[in-house]
Amino acid sequence: MSKLFCQSIIPDFICGDLDSINPEVRDYYEKKGSKVIRDPDQYSSDLTKSLKCVKTHVESLELQSNTNQPNKSPTPLTHTVIIGGIGGRFDQGFSQLHHLYKASTETLLPNGQLFLINPQSICFLLEKGMNKINTPVGPGLFAENVGIIPIGRPAVITTSGLEWDVTDWYTEFGGQMSTSNHIKSDTIEIETSERVLFTIELDSSQDA
Repeated sequence: MSKLFCQSIIPDFICGDLDSINPEVRDYYEKKGSKVIRDPDQYSSDLTKSLKCVKTHVESLELQSNTNQPNKSPTPLTHTVIIGGIGGRFDQGFSQLHHLYKASTETLLPNGQLFLINPQSICFLLEKGMNKINTPVGPGLFAENVGIIPIGRPAVITTSGLEWDVTDWYTEFGGQMSTSNHIKSDTIEIETSERVLFTIELDSSQDA
């Protein structure tokens, strides 16, 4: 929160149990128009609280839109980008991955894809079946390193477009796992028998 305060980023909402928010910071953002929402639930993380807030806000916007346009087409999925989602404490990092895994079946969370992003990489979940991912490598885009991690349960994967492609390859924690593979195509295909975590390195050459 202190970093956001220094950078004068004005969020629409500040959600959480608010047990550690600085009163000066809270007052600053409320005066700037941010809506502060306290959720005292100690059995959910601040990320969960924030995702629930996103879902509630999107549903409110959808209701207003449908009221004004009764014949409007169904609203598409709400994809959520979580900045800094894979940094900091190790246990919190695992909590973020846990939310990725359960988001597609948790009705209290947004109904789209969750993306965790930090300065080095982006990760998201691949669903069962065939997944096609655009992976252009170059300045300001992606670097070559990718990983396919079976975070929930073992999976059988088949890949195309990587340096070390596999076919009907069994992967699990404690066994074999595809990490530090390399992109060799602008589009890669991954077919999987179970949901798996996909990670890809962001190009940082322009930051040097």
